[in-house]
Amino acid sequence: MQQIEIGSLVYRKSYQKDVLFRVSDIKNVNGKKIVILKGVNVRLIADAEEDDLDIKE
Repeated sequence: MQQIEIGSLVYRKSYQKDVLFRVSDIKNVNGKKIVILKGVNVRLIADAEEDDLDIKE
């Protein structure tokens, strides 16, 4: 399984993979990895827990 890192292209599972994002930062908040995302085709910034993300293959 690939590791999510800065620059990875990912989708959010909880939103049925509706938007493609690029990982811009990874933070540790209260023991959980929170990933900061920037939309690739949509002007959008979001965050998600690491386990909610799927890497684009």
